[in-house]
Amino acid sequence: EPDYAAAAKLGPEALPFLKELVEGADVGLASKAAYAAGLIGGEPSMAVLEKAAASHDPVVRVAAASSIRNLKEEQAGRLMDLIAKDADAGVRKVMIKSAAKFSSPQMMARIQKVADKDPEPFVKELAVKIVKKPK
Repeated sequence: EPDYAAAAKLGPEALPFLKELVEGADVGLASKAAYAAGLIGGEPSMAVLEKAAASHDPVVRVAAASSIRNLKEEQAGRLMDLIAKDADAGVRKVMIKSAAKFSSPQMMARIQKVADKDPEPFVKELAVKIVKKPK
């Protein structure tokens, strides 16, 4: 298992290498690289996370969804907007759990949209719970 704390300290200089891993054939490395990019954070990490969110493999997309909690809210919202359209309900579920860290009206509106429109009942129920949770 990678040392994510150390990976986060690598900084933006590591992002081109992480992007290369996300684009590679090894799903395990790609998912770990996506999560590490989220820990590095900042605007430069978004290219890696957007690439991960568009991966053909749901494991890599889950890593991108999970990284939402580690981003600044504006970036988290942008990534959430991409992942909310994912065909895999499990990926959307992880996105909702990760976005629950934020409590701003803007993020709650995004989660409410999932509660209103997601086709999968268990994803909708999770979103409803998060929106209705006392702050």
